[in-house]
Amino acid sequence: MEGRDDGGGKVIGLIDKATKSSAQEVDPRLLKAIKSALRYSDSEVRLGAKTLMELMKHNHSQVRLLTLLIIDELFMRSKLFRTLIVDKFDQLLSLSVGFRNSLPLPAPPAVATTLRTKAIEFLEKWNLSFGLHYKEIRLGFDYLKNTLKLKFPDLQATAARRQRERLEREERRKKILRSKFEYLRDGFGVLKGEIEETIKEIKEGLEIVQWRGDDGVPLAILDEEDYEEIRCSHLRQIRMDSLKQSDKVEETSENRVVFDVLREQGKLLMKKHLVSVQDGISLLIRVDVSDNRPEIPC
Repeated sequence: MEGRDDGGGKVIGLIDKATKSSAQEVDPRLLKAIKSALRYSDSEVRLGAKTLMELMKHNHSQVRLLTLLIIDELFMRSKLFRTLIVDKFDQLLSLSVGFRNSLPLPAPPAVATTLRTKAIEFLEKWNLSFGLHYKEIRLGFDYLKNTLKLKFPDLQATAARRQRERLEREERRKKILRSKFEYLRDGFGVLKGEIEETIKEIKEGLEIVQWRGDDGVPLAILDEEDYEEIRCSHLRQIRMDSLKQSDKVEETSENRVVFDVLREQGKLLMKKHLVSVQDGISLLIRVDVSDNRPEIPC
């Protein structure tokens, strides 16, 4: 593919801007722009690789660090870029690891240490990902690890340990959920009974304060004989009239005790029973229960 007339200048400008920073990471927006520019053509990939390798010779470790971070991003994604860098792999290791006495890493020392650490980390990662296909990567890794005895982060062991820890955390989480499920299952009958009893008491209280005779007297305060008579002859009509007129039952001295009970039962239903039901539903959604476990009784 032929490059654009301004393509080379754009690639060089983006890389130059991205490496002129005091930050420890490359600006994500500039990094994205560099990737986009290099995807346009092979010629720009070649120019990008050449520009980055030149910047690795800079006499400041901060520039080298940011340059190496860009190289790693492109190295993992572009086969052509990877091939171009591998052709100068020994030079890259010398300029980033600083293992040759004749080519020490430039100042500042703290950034030079970070540069060296990152270079060793990237080399191990590259060897794991591409060492089988690139002899230069394998040889470089072997030389630094087994000949120079440099300490590598052992990414495979670290990844395996993290995976093992993640699985252990997941197993502990499942165990806790299963334990909570067993508790919910064993106590479900009691919870169901408590909810039904609370609802029953609320219904009874509502019936007491809502059922009235023709004269508006609450049925609960009538004597038993009058209560039965009014209940039999007027109950249905009273309910229908109440619904049609949307009458509100006011709290009075006669029914205040019933209202107090209704309020307490309402609080119990909303603050205890509803919360218990919601917690139970949340648990059932998350828990992994095998098919051979007993189901929660209805």
